[in-house]
Amino acid sequence: MKTRLIALLTLLGAALTAGAQTVPDTLLFVFKLHGQTRRFEMSFEERNDTVRLTWGIERKLKWLTGTYIMTPWNVENGSSLSFLQPENGNHVTLPPGETVYIIGRKAFRTLKATGRMEYNQTTYHLLDTDERALNLPLLHVKDAAEGEEMWILDYPALPLVWRMKDNPLEINWEIMENG
Repeated sequence: MKTRLIALLTLLGAALTAGAQTVPDTLLFVFKLHGQTRRFEMSFEERNDTVRLTWGIERKLKWLTGTYIMTPWNVENGSSLSFLQPENGNHVTLPPGETVYIIGRKAFRTLKATGRMEYNQTTYHLLDTDERALNLPLLHVKDAAEGEEMWILDYPALPLVWRMKDNPLEINWEIMENG
């Protein structure tokens, strides 16, 4: 009986691992900013609950790169997106409470549980989960006050803002799956 239970648990673990979703190492973010289009390669790496985002873009035949660091506190409790412009060679640790291109896990859990979240001192309401990316639902939220919309990847480990539309700062983006 004990052997069967161990075999069953092993098979169940293998099935869960095989079906586990992961985010690709590198994603292509396409930004629309003040009428211009820019394509950034971005990779997210998590170690000890610290998330390091390494970005890169080719400009004038040169490869420009830098990083953003989100501390464990930011990853868990972040409540504001950083819109700090990338600068070549800069390695920035974001201030407390800020995330970049992801929402804090606590806000994500609140959104999943209640259908709303507070971010950037704004209330967002869940509209639908009709679209998918990486075979996962996208949580489509909207700010009723200014009309900003976000589609957030339903992935608790890394709740990426997959798409941003009608941002009051005119910084909009979408992640391209085949980047």
